[in-house]
Amino acid sequence: MKLPLLPLIVAVLPMASAADPMLLAAASTGAALNEGIAESGLAAIPSYGASGTLARQIEQGAPADLYISANPKWMEYLVGLGLVAPEDVSVLMSNSLVLIAPEGAAPLDPATLDVRLTGESFAMADPKVAPVGSYGVAALQSLGLWDAVAGRLVPTRNTTATVAAVAQGEAALGLVYASDAAGVAGVEVVWQVPRDSHPPIRYLVAPLAQGDDPEGAAALLDYLMSDAGQAALARHGFLPMREGS
Repeated sequence: MKLPLLPLIVAVLPMASAADPMLLAAASTGAALNEGIAESGLAAIPSYGASGTLARQIEQGAPADLYISANPKWMEYLVGLGLVAPEDVSVLMSNSLVLIAPEGAAPLDPATLDVRLTGESFAMADPKVAPVGSYGVAALQSLGLWDAVAGRLVPTRNTTATVAAVAQGEAALGLVYASDAAGVAGVEVVWQVPRDSHPPIRYLVAPLAQGDDPEGAAALLDYLMSDAGQAALARHGFLPMREGS
Protein backbone atom coordinates (compact mmCIF):
# COMPACT_ATOMS: atom_id res chain seq x y z
CA MET A 1 0.00 0.00 0.00
CA LYS A 2 1.41 3.38 -0.98
CA LEU A 3 1.78 5.71 1.99
CA PRO A 4 0.41 9.27 1.75
CA LEU A 5 2.95 12.01 1.27
CA LEU A 6 4.25 13.54 4.45
CA PRO A 7 3.48 17.26 4.72
CA LEU A 8 6.07 19.70 3.43
CA ILE A 9 6.90 22.83 5.39
CA VAL A 10 7.63 25.27 2.59
CA ALA A 11 9.06 28.76 2.75
CA VAL A 12 8.43 30.38 -0.63
CA LEU A 13 10.87 33.14 -1.46
CA PRO A 14 9.67 36.27 -3.30
CA MET A 15 8.98 35.88 -7.03
CA ALA A 16 8.94 32.08 -6.84
CA SER A 17 6.36 30.23 -8.90
CA ALA A 18 5.11 26.66 -9.01
CA ALA A 19 7.61 25.91 -11.80
CA ASP A 20 10.62 27.09 -9.79
CA PRO A 21 12.99 24.50 -8.33
CA MET A 22 12.06 22.97 -4.99
CA LEU A 23 14.89 22.49 -2.53
CA LEU A 24 14.52 20.07 0.39
CA ALA A 25 17.22 20.77 2.98
CA ALA A 26 18.17 20.03 6.57
CA ALA A 27 16.51 22.45 8.98
CA SER A 28 19.83 23.64 10.41
CA THR A 29 20.79 25.06 7.01
CA GLY A 30 17.69 27.24 6.60
CA ALA A 31 19.01 30.71 7.46
CA ALA A 32 22.21 30.21 5.48
CA LEU A 33 20.45 28.84 2.40
CA ASN A 34 17.79 31.55 2.47
CA GLU A 35 20.56 34.16 2.36
CA GLY A 36 22.37 32.32 -0.41
CA ILE A 37 19.22 32.01 -2.50
CA ALA A 38 18.34 35.68 -2.00
CA GLU A 39 21.82 36.79 -3.02
CA SER A 40 21.80 34.54 -6.08
CA GLY A 41 18.85 36.38 -7.60
CA LEU A 42 17.35 33.00 -8.47
CA ALA A 43 13.83 31.98 -7.47
CA ALA A 44 13.42 28.80 -5.49
CA ILE A 45 10.98 27.03 -3.19
CA PRO A 46 12.91 25.82 -0.13
CA SER A 47 11.44 23.37 2.36
CA TYR A 48 13.33 22.60 5.58
CA GLY A 49 13.09 19.70 7.98
CA ALA A 50 14.92 16.71 9.44
CA SER A 51 17.13 15.03 6.85
CA GLY A 52 15.43 11.68 7.39
CA THR A 53 11.93 13.10 7.11
CA LEU A 54 12.83 14.84 3.86
CA ALA A 55 14.39 11.67 2.47
CA ARG A 56 11.15 9.83 3.18
CA GLN A 57 9.20 12.56 1.39
CA ILE A 58 11.45 12.14 -1.63
CA GLU A 59 10.94 8.38 -1.47
CA GLN A 60 7.18 8.97 -1.53
CA GLY A 61 7.38 11.18 -4.62
CA ALA A 62 7.75 14.75 -3.37
CA PRO A 63 8.37 16.95 -6.46
CA ALA A 64 11.81 18.11 -5.34
CA ASP A 65 14.72 19.18 -7.53
CA LEU A 66 17.52 19.32 -4.95
CA TYR A 67 18.18 17.57 -1.64
CA ILE A 68 20.67 18.67 1.03
CA SER A 69 21.28 16.22 3.87
CA ALA A 70 23.03 16.86 7.18
CA ASN A 71 23.38 13.11 7.66
CA PRO A 72 25.22 11.17 4.93
CA LYS A 73 23.25 8.02 5.67
CA TRP A 74 20.06 9.54 4.25
CA MET A 75 21.78 10.46 1.00
CA GLU A 76 23.08 6.90 0.87
CA TYR A 77 19.52 5.73 1.49
CA LEU A 78 18.25 7.59 -1.58
CA VAL A 79 21.19 6.35 -3.65
CA GLY A 80 20.24 2.83 -2.62
CA LEU A 81 16.69 3.41 -3.81
CA GLY A 82 17.92 4.64 -7.18
CA LEU A 83 16.48 8.12 -6.60
CA VAL A 84 19.91 9.77 -6.53
CA ALA A 85 22.77 8.96 -8.87
CA PRO A 86 25.93 8.38 -6.80
CA GLU A 87 28.04 10.39 -9.24
CA ASP A 88 25.76 13.41 -8.70
CA VAL A 89 26.39 13.63 -4.94
CA SER A 90 28.63 16.53 -3.89
CA VAL A 91 29.82 18.03 -0.62
CA LEU A 92 28.18 21.45 -0.32
CA MET A 93 29.68 22.56 2.97
CA SER A 94 31.05 21.36 6.27
CA ASN A 95 30.83 22.35 9.91
CA SER A 96 32.78 22.17 13.14
CA LEU A 97 31.96 21.42 16.76
CA VAL A 98 32.15 23.87 19.65
CA LEU A 99 31.46 23.85 23.35
CA ILE A 100 29.16 26.62 24.54
CA ALA A 101 28.45 28.07 27.98
CA PRO A 102 26.08 30.78 29.23
CA GLU A 103 26.92 34.23 27.89
CA GLY A 104 29.84 35.86 29.70
CA ALA A 105 31.52 32.57 30.65
CA ALA A 106 35.30 32.31 30.52
CA PRO A 107 37.09 30.28 27.83
CA LEU A 108 37.46 26.59 28.64
CA ASP A 109 40.73 24.79 29.21
CA PRO A 110 39.86 21.17 28.23
CA ALA A 111 42.16 19.93 31.00
CA THR A 112 39.77 21.47 33.54
CA LEU A 113 36.58 20.13 31.97
CA ASP A 114 35.93 17.82 34.90
CA VAL A 115 36.27 20.70 37.37
CA ARG A 116 34.03 22.94 35.27
CA LEU A 117 31.30 20.30 35.33
CA THR A 118 31.43 19.57 39.06
CA GLY A 119 27.79 19.55 40.19
CA GLU A 120 26.71 20.69 36.71
CA SER A 121 25.16 19.20 33.57
CA PHE A 122 26.49 18.80 30.03
CA ALA A 123 23.96 19.13 27.21
CA MET A 124 24.28 17.49 23.80
CA ALA A 125 21.84 16.15 21.23
CA ASP A 126 21.18 12.47 21.86
CA PRO A 127 23.98 10.57 20.08
CA LYS A 128 21.57 7.67 19.45
CA VAL A 129 19.49 9.76 17.06
CA ALA A 130 21.36 12.97 16.20
CA PRO A 131 24.49 13.12 14.01
CA VAL A 132 25.94 15.99 16.06
CA GLY A 133 25.76 13.79 19.15
CA SER A 134 27.59 10.98 17.35
CA TYR A 135 30.29 13.40 16.22
CA GLY A 136 30.49 14.75 19.77
CA VAL A 137 30.98 11.35 21.35
CA ALA A 138 33.67 10.47 18.80
CA ALA A 139 35.50 13.74 19.47
CA LEU A 140 35.34 13.56 23.26
CA GLN A 141 36.44 9.95 23.28
CA SER A 142 39.39 10.57 20.99
CA LEU A 143 40.47 13.53 23.13
CA GLY A 144 40.20 11.54 26.36
CA LEU A 145 37.41 13.78 27.67
CA TRP A 146 34.43 11.44 27.51
CA ASP A 147 34.75 10.20 31.11
CA ALA A 148 34.47 13.80 32.34
CA VAL A 149 31.21 14.22 30.44
CA ALA A 150 29.44 10.84 30.42
CA GLY A 151 28.06 10.99 33.96
CA ARG A 152 26.78 14.53 33.51
CA LEU A 153 25.31 14.19 30.04
CA VAL A 154 21.75 15.42 29.53
CA PRO A 155 20.65 14.29 26.04
CA THR A 156 18.55 16.82 24.15
CA ARG A 157 16.30 16.44 21.10
CA ASN A 158 18.54 18.52 18.84
CA THR A 159 21.07 21.35 18.85
CA THR A 160 18.34 23.97 19.19
CA ALA A 161 17.34 22.38 22.50
CA THR A 162 21.00 22.21 23.55
CA VAL A 163 21.49 25.93 22.91
CA ALA A 164 18.31 26.71 24.85
CA ALA A 165 19.39 24.57 27.81
CA VAL A 166 22.73 26.36 28.05
CA ALA A 167 21.27 29.83 27.50
CA GLN A 168 18.75 29.23 30.28
CA GLY A 169 21.40 27.97 32.69
CA GLU A 170 20.07 24.42 32.75
CA ALA A 171 23.49 23.14 31.64
CA ALA A 172 26.94 24.58 32.32
CA LEU A 173 28.25 23.45 28.96
CA GLY A 174 26.86 22.12 25.71
CA LEU A 175 28.22 20.70 22.48
CA VAL A 176 26.76 21.95 19.20
CA TYR A 177 27.71 22.70 15.62
CA ALA A 178 29.51 26.03 15.23
CA SER A 179 26.71 27.20 12.93
CA ASP A 180 24.16 26.67 15.72
CA ALA A 181 26.03 29.05 18.02
CA ALA A 182 26.88 31.73 15.44
CA GLY A 183 25.34 35.04 16.51
CA VAL A 184 23.02 33.45 19.08
CA ALA A 185 22.27 35.55 22.14
CA GLY A 186 22.64 33.99 25.57
CA VAL A 187 25.52 31.64 24.84
CA GLU A 188 29.28 31.94 24.50
CA VAL A 189 31.60 29.71 22.50
CA VAL A 190 34.22 28.67 25.06
CA TRP A 191 36.13 26.03 23.10
CA GLN A 192 36.61 24.99 19.48
CA VAL A 193 36.70 21.20 19.27
CA PRO A 194 39.67 20.09 17.10
CA ARG A 195 38.37 19.06 13.69
CA ASP A 196 40.73 16.10 13.49
CA SER A 197 39.13 14.56 16.59
CA HIS A 198 36.02 13.29 14.78
CA PRO A 199 34.92 12.16 11.31
CA PRO A 200 34.47 14.99 8.78
CA ILE A 201 31.10 16.74 9.02
CA ARG A 202 29.69 16.94 5.53
CA TYR A 203 26.45 18.30 4.15
CA LEU A 204 25.74 16.45 0.93
CA VAL A 205 23.73 17.82 -1.98
CA ALA A 206 22.33 16.07 -5.05
CA PRO A 207 19.87 16.86 -7.84
CA LEU A 208 16.67 14.84 -8.10
CA ALA A 209 14.83 13.80 -11.23
CA GLN A 210 11.30 14.16 -9.84
CA GLY A 211 11.06 17.97 -9.71
CA ASP A 212 9.66 20.47 -12.20
CA ASP A 213 12.70 22.68 -12.86
CA PRO A 214 15.98 20.77 -13.24
CA GLU A 215 17.61 23.67 -15.08
CA GLY A 216 16.74 26.10 -12.30
CA ALA A 217 18.02 23.63 -9.73
CA ALA A 218 21.32 23.27 -11.60
CA ALA A 219 21.73 27.07 -11.71
CA LEU A 220 21.03 27.34 -7.97
CA LEU A 221 23.47 24.56 -7.16
CA ASP A 222 26.13 26.21 -9.31
CA TYR A 223 25.66 29.42 -7.34
CA LEU A 224 25.81 27.72 -3.95
CA MET A 225 29.03 26.02 -5.02
CA SER A 226 30.54 29.31 -6.23
CA ASP A 227 32.78 31.55 -4.13
CA ALA A 228 29.88 33.95 -3.51
CA GLY A 229 27.52 31.16 -2.49
CA GLN A 230 30.09 29.59 -0.20
CA ALA A 231 30.71 32.98 1.41
CA ALA A 232 27.00 33.31 2.21
CA LEU A 233 27.05 29.91 3.91
CA ALA A 234 30.23 30.79 5.80
CA ARG A 235 28.61 33.90 7.28
CA HIS A 236 26.26 31.55 9.13
CA GLY A 237 29.06 29.50 10.65
CA PHE A 238 29.42 26.80 8.01
CA LEU A 239 32.78 25.84 6.53
CA PRO A 240 33.28 26.16 2.78
CA MET A 241 33.49 22.76 1.15
CA ARG A 242 37.16 23.30 0.31
CA GLU A 243 37.98 23.72 4.01
CA GLY A 244 35.72 20.97 5.32
CA SER A 245 36.48 18.24 2.81
